Amino acid sequence: MLPVEAYHIEGDKSILVTPLLETDSVILICEAVDSAGLVLERKAKRLKRTQIKWLSRLNYKTSRGDAFKVRDIDRVTYTRQIHLNPTIYLDVPDADSTIVKGVICAPENEDDICLSLLAADGRLVEEFEPFIGSASSVLYEGVPRKEIAFMARLPKSETFCLVASGENGSRSAFMCFDPPSREYYAALYDPHMYRCSAPQRWSGISDARARKLESASIEDYEFDGVMFSIVVPLYNTPVPFLREMIDSVYSQFYQKWELLLVNSTPENNELTKELQQIRDSRVKVITLDKNYGIAGNTNRGIEAASGDYIVFFDHDDLLDPMALFEYASVLRDDEDADAIYCDEDFLNEEGSFVAPHFKSDFNLDLLRCHNYITHLLAVRAPFAKELRLDSSFDGAQDYDFLLRLVERTDKIAHVSKVLYHWRISDSSTAKSADNKGYADDAGRRALQAHYNRLGIAARAEATESSCFYHTVYEVLGDPKVSVIIPNKDSVAVLDRCLNSIADKTNYDNFEVIVVENNSESPETFDYYQNASDRFPFLRVVTWDGPFNYSAINNFGAGFATGDYYLLLNNDVEVIDPDWMRSMVSVCQRSDVGVVGAKLLYPDDTVQHAGVFMITCGSVSELGGPAHAFTHLDRNDAGYMRRASLVQDVSIVTGACLMTGRDVFEELNGLDEDFVVAFNDVDYCLRVRESGRLVVYDPDALLYHYESFSRGSDSNGKNAERFIAEQGKLRARWNKYYLGGDPYFGAYATMP
Repeated sequence: MLPVEAYHIEGDKSILVTPLLETDSVILICEAVDSAGLVLERKAKRLKRTQIKWLSRLNYKTSRGDAFKVRDIDRVTYTRQIHLNPTIYLDVPDADSTIVKGVICAPENEDDICLSLLAADGRLVEEFEPFIGSASSVLYEGVPRKEIAFMARLPKSETFCLVASGENGSRSAFMCFDPPSREYYAALYDPHMYRCSAPQRWSGISDARARKLESASIEDYEFDGVMFSIVVPLYNTPVPFLREMIDSVYSQFYQKWELLLVNSTPENNELTKELQQIRDSRVKVITLDKNYGIAGNTNRGIEAASGDYIVFFDHDDLLDPMALFEYASVLRDDEDADAIYCDEDFLNEEGSFVAPHFKSDFNLDLLRCHNYITHLLAVRAPFAKELRLDSSFDGAQDYDFLLRLVERTDKIAHVSKVLYHWRISDSSTAKSADNKGYADDAGRRALQAHYNRLGIAARAEATESSCFYHTVYEVLGDPKVSVIIPNKDSVAVLDRCLNSIADKTNYDNFEVIVVENNSESPETFDYYQNASDRFPFLRVVTWDGPFNYSAINNFGAGFATGDYYLLLNNDVEVIDPDWMRSMVSVCQRSDVGVVGAKLLYPDDTVQHAGVFMITCGSVSELGGPAHAFTHLDRNDAGYMRRASLVQDVSIVTGACLMTGRDVFEELNGLDEDFVVAFNDVDYCLRVRESGRLVVYDPDALLYHYESFSRGSDSNGKNAERFIAEQGKLRARWNKYYLGGDPYFGAYATMP
């Protein structure tokens, strides 16, 4: 049974609206009934789908005015009308489901609003279980209405109809998810940060760049800079790939380079003959007597290099014409840089550039999860010649080299432009890391050796994803954690939070300080007394001043006795028992100032996985802090798996933020000029300015029900205060608004 809604147009004209699914036909049954419900007359009419389509086209031609009145009539009707307004649409990787998020908007008096799902044949999907939030009141053109957030998981690729209905007679709302609609929603409501990485968009960007560079002149890019020695180990390299690779070096706008081709397969007559025909004096062919492995072969090139910087380049890949110019420009402006890398994409077998990897600036914790730097690495020659590649880590020799390099220097520059094209071929790790399974264990051993050399008590573990690693840091000693929770009323919310801490936390040395903030309900104070008896770790202290989130937390910290402070909202709930231990193990490192958690909405999608700063192209553009990876499924690893990896970020949310007592005191706590918003942003950026890291820890997993204790920032006095605090943040941290976020790059956009 399909939902049918009736709309009166004018005079005696009315229309019936129903979703057109994949049924062969639709049967309309009309009944005339009297006041007692007795059926006086009944008529039925069957319409085939093709018939409906042709009738629709005919009506547009013969009754154009009426046709346009009918078009999207539910979208312009508000009296007794429910609406479904989507905001998020995304497919869940490695799962047969699609997430749809949005808002149900309904008349104020409509009750018991529910969501149902119809299959392509019109039958009700019994196993459908949507998430529906609580209702909030809004005004639309002066008319009171209610809004309810929803999240639904639909099977991928099939046709479905999502229906929102109530009990008080309002017209229902429905959205059809057929293939064309899905394509439209995916383009319009994609929450991903790197939207330009989509194949069609990136293809357009790449083509536009190629056209621009075609008209450029090498003379415009000449200056007296460093010499680059490009080292390329060859192993049975296909001659067409060799030619394209060498041509990409010849095409460099910056011409101060030498190319060292190390041939470890002299028995390959076709390759040897091709190398013998090279006549450019800048190209040096080094022929080995045998194959010494990727590390040994590369080391021969490093030894023969005469440049200021050694550049590692794979034998079947390509350089962007601007690659060496961009690197030389970095070194012209920053002579201290010891290494440089850039963003990259893949060159597929059809000759198209796809799947760009927009990288973080130097990110030690991310590097300890996987070799995100990869190409195109240029290293100051003395470092390269001293460190060389270690053949005992073949398969992950570049990862081992990088880990040893960062033990010597952190002066590593990142060019946030795609300058390297990694060819996808049947034998390359670009096509599948599983092609070189031995690399996985070599990388884990390299990471463990890195920790051992530094004397860090940590265990490197392999993961289900090839060449991605997980680190378990040992907690040194028995440091105490002081959990500080501001609270005003919200007894049920606070009780859920405290119970989850008590029942699901496997770290023992902690205290909880609840800062009572102007509660009005007697029930709240009764709860405090009862909770203090139930939870031996709990203390309640009273803040008597006006609401100021920063001041309240600073006040609570004055009662804390722990080595670490954990700022926690009352509307969170612990999921993973190891959350606190994991945060402590990272926060105790001397280079770390703040650790943040992975927070989920109650619908099991991501609310927080780090915060980044969006660049302003001009002073009139919107910019500032935005949540990374928000709305992804909890198991969706995100772009380049970054939602699931420990990494350095600029900011984490104050809803669950751990910091060392010494750091908090050194920085005088939260800035009380930020009364409600942006105090966590400001604190994290001040921590970064002090030379310490802010780390996102996805192993600390909690639910965040978000903002129970205060009103919306979009209305009245709250909006005035929010804008004022945003202005303070913009004035204090203008370099982030103008320069963007170092960890997410210029291609990151508002999710």
